[in-house]
Amino acid sequence: MRPDPAFRLSVYLTMGLSCLCVAYAEYDLFPEVPYIAAAAVAVMAWLYRLEGRVELLSIPEANRVGLIVGLANLGWAGFRVAGELNKPSGPGAGELQMVLVALFGPLLVTLMPAKLARKEKHVGDYWALYGMSLVSAGLSGAMAEDAGGVVLIGLYAAAAVWSLSLFHLRRAGGEVPPVPNRTAPPPVAGAASAAPGRAGVRPAAVLAALAAAAAVPVYLLTPRSPGEKLEFGRPRTEVGYEPDKMANLNQTGTLRVNPAVAFEVEADTAGAPKTDLGPEQRWRGQVRRQYLGGEWRPGDAGPALAPFPRAPAGPWVPPRLGPGECRLTFSVPDPGRARQRGEFLADPVGWAGGEDVPVATLTPEGPEGWDAVYDGRFFPHLTPTPGEPHRYTQVWRPEPDADLGPAVLVDPNDPRLRQLTHNPVPRVKEYADRVVDGMVRAGQLPADYRDPFTRLPARRHHDAIARALTGHLSGSGFRYTLTLKRDRKEMDPVEEFLFHAKAGHCERFAAALVLMLRSQGIPAQLALGFKGCEPADAPGRYVVRQEHAHAWAEALIVEFEPGPRGPVSRWRSLDPSPTATDPADAAGGGWAADTRAWLNGVFKELFVDYSQEQRRRALAAAAGFATRWDVLAGAGLVVGGLVAWRLRRRAAAAEPRRAPTLFDRVLAVLARHGFAPQPGDTPREFAAAVGAALRRDARTAAVAGVPGEWAEAFYESRFGGRPLAPARAAALDAGLADLTRALAGRPVAGPVG
Repeated sequence: MRPDPAFRLSVYLTMGLSCLCVAYAEYDLFPEVPYIAAAAVAVMAWLYRLEGRVELLSIPEANRVGLIVGLANLGWAGFRVAGELNKPSGPGAGELQMVLVALFGPLLVTLMPAKLARKEKHVGDYWALYGMSLVSAGLSGAMAEDAGGVVLIGLYAAAAVWSLSLFHLRRAGGEVPPVPNRTAPPPVAGAASAAPGRAGVRPAAVLAALAAAAAVPVYLLTPRSPGEKLEFGRPRTEVGYEPDKMANLNQTGTLRVNPAVAFEVEADTAGAPKTDLGPEQRWRGQVRRQYLGGEWRPGDAGPALAPFPRAPAGPWVPPRLGPGECRLTFSVPDPGRARQRGEFLADPVGWAGGEDVPVATLTPEGPEGWDAVYDGRFFPHLTPTPGEPHRYTQVWRPEPDADLGPAVLVDPNDPRLRQLTHNPVPRVKEYADRVVDGMVRAGQLPADYRDPFTRLPARRHHDAIARALTGHLSGSGFRYTLTLKRDRKEMDPVEEFLFHAKAGHCERFAAALVLMLRSQGIPAQLALGFKGCEPADAPGRYVVRQEHAHAWAEALIVEFEPGPRGPVSRWRSLDPSPTATDPADAAGGGWAADTRAWLNGVFKELFVDYSQEQRRRALAAAAGFATRWDVLAGAGLVVGGLVAWRLRRRAAAAEPRRAPTLFDRVLAVLARHGFAPQPGDTPREFAAAVGAALRRDARTAAVAGVPGEWAEAFYESRFGGRPLAPARAAALDAGLADLTRALAGRPVAGPVG
């Protein structure tokens, strides 16, 4: 038996929306899933049109189709898992977990059409469909973290509530067959009468509204959990400083702006606030030296630098760096819980040989100097207290060239330089060679720029080549975007970025530059930290936010310039990221992009970043709005109107309603031509008066007795208890048809009295 159109529509709509939820949530992880979901939705639309018109599949045939679909999904899943296991760096635990769970989405999407293709669907089939759609939507909710996913899941929930309401009514009315070999529950009397139309929408909407009305206050009053958010193995989806995730170029997805405060800085020069820290100021956090399969790792220590600061023998003494030096005081809120260590320093980090280290932790007992590593890194001697801000100070001097570090001596034969020139992606050298050859053709390099023994650029050209490669990436058709994709996963991410994608965020630009430098024999490493700051509430105070997280390259220019004891070297910071963003990421990307950005902002503000302070303000605003006199007056009018409407409905329901009678058919025909009974007329009296009026007109004289015949039949059936014989009923219908045709050619008469 074919269900009514409303129930059929609700089922197909619910299944289709669950497929769209899966497609939206898994697009970044599996780019082919939207095509699978689109095909499934198209098949569902085709089945919706065919159901009831042609013979669908029998149970064995539908099961065979489901088996074929399942095997195809198993093959695809095996291919996907093998791809993860065969990655050069191997899959991370979170990534493999996410891939295994996400593989269920396409399986459910393709099994739903196979289940809908069954000819006779019973109660168990519908419960299986609802279960598959619910699991699909739940999986999507665990993976989608923006407003678009929430909107789709909300539409699915509305359709599912409607469909389940109709399913309950149709099942109770006996329209949906029970599971075979089971006793069906007896149909509820009158339930089948609700089949036509879209019964069930109103009670479902009322229940949903009541649930929302109860959920919103509970959400507003529920305290925010102090624990970390469960990420379900997802890649980083916000711009922020997380070194392990920042250094993984295999991450995909759309990065969202994160305005949370990372740390604060107070700057002063000789006791006066320093107010000229600019938006290009870099804050160095960690460095990565080893690259493998798209991931950067810390690697071994770098080459030894000299002269180097000494470890404090007693109380820390701030070093003297020369004219223009200043003091920077950092405050990093709870660095352990924020998954970041308080090692951010103004870049480039400078020091003075033979003096104390330039950084010290501020403790109640006084400043405690940091430990120094011979390759130029500094670490706090004391471990920051969990749950408390980490406060430390740095003596810093801005250099005339803001990208150059202090002059140091480096042994060109130091074996630790080798890891800084190791390039594991051969095609990167091919790309960098093209750029360097272009410099020769443009006259920026001499033709004999290569060292005759290494066949790499001579050291005296390293600085010019490093800056030229940086300029090439920042202005030669490469685009900066926060939407990260990996369309050619068989390639190394840097190779894909240089030769195909030519689009990415700062980490991909910096990683490409580091490997390009290494391919030319220039020692380089990846730096992770922040770029930029915002003035705070007082002069000399600055705020650095998570959205300022940044990555750049650092090149060691060996024998950069002459020195008193021989050539000195310098670290040069190089930032290849373009300043212009992808139009798709810009705020003015059209009404669709603006709308999506607005929805994501609202969703993030009200759900993702909803803090206790925001909750307090929302409750205060709601209380203030609810106590305004105009709001109270309007609410009173609405409540009064609803009460009056409800009382009127009850009064109307209490009035006895006359059941339709046989004579009502004649009354309806006569009323269309102006014949209406007077108050107090019986059916027989009214029929006699109408008959007399019809006899006076030659066009209706032949049918003047029809009203009387219907009146007599009414009395016989109503009061005599005699049912009409079929022949009598047919004769009455024929007479009524003759009366209708005769009245159609007669002018309208007045009321009969």
